[in-house]
Order: sequence, then structure tokens, then C-alpha cells
Amino acid sequence: MLIFLVAAGCSSSDDNDDVKANSSLLVGEWKPLKFVYVCSELEEVENSTACEQTGRLTMRTNGTWTETYYYEYDDVCEYDGESSGTWKIVNDKLIITESGFGEIEISLFEVTESTLKVGQYDSELCDVADDNAHYYGEYIRVK
Repeated sequence: MLIFLVAAGCSSSDDNDDVKANSSLLVGEWKPLKFVYVCSELEEVENSTACEQTGRLTMRTNGTWTETYYYEYDDVCEYDGESSGTWKIVNDKLIITESGFGEIEISLFEVTESTLKVGQYDSELCDVADDNAHYYGEYIRVK
């Protein structure tokens, strides 16, 4: 599942350069690595299986994205569907849409040359109220 994060900042020209850099880093083909849930007292990691890692998240320069999913059923790796939509960075924040749904402002977003983390902060994720609770998907660049 595609989850994006917000990159915070101001509106100076230096920040605009950062947005362009984040945009250029985001473009590419990514392979799912793991999904992580974080609470104050607990961190749970679900590593993607070899089959799930067959899926790809593709972020294009034209502002569109596509993610394909694969899951293993009865020891056979099978195609399990596709999601697509648009993405943009506005006021230093990553905003995505998925076909058929509205815009989502991503609250957790980190991208480097080789790693992409996208997720959301969610105070209701844990058994107790936790303002720092969050979850994210981590991808590694393949192209």
C-alpha cells in the first residue's frame, strides 16, 4: 500500500530547491521492502516476502504513479492488482490521489537516492493514545 509523508519547510528559494530535489529523488521505480508500525513502547516490522517484492511502485515525472501488488497463494506468486493516481509537492508537502479517491496529505515522507519511506502519523494506531505513533512502508530503488 502506498503511503506518503510530508516534507516540512518554508517558502524561501532554498526551500523551493529542496522541493525540486525531493521531486527528482522521488521519480523512479521502487520495490517494497517492509511495513513498519511504531508506538512509544513497540515497533512491529513486517518484511515483504520475495513474492511481494515483485511488486513495483513507479513514480513518474509527469506527476502520476502506479503500484502493482503480488501475493503468494498456495506457494504460487500471483499478480494481485494495481493502484494508480497522481502526486505533487505543494508548499513542501507531498499530496497524493488514488484513482477514485480524493487528495491525501502525507504526514511521513523521507526519500534518498536509494530509500523511500511513506506513511502517516496516527495517534489512534496503538492501544493507548500516542501522538508520535506512526506507520510507514519502506521501498528501495530499483531504477
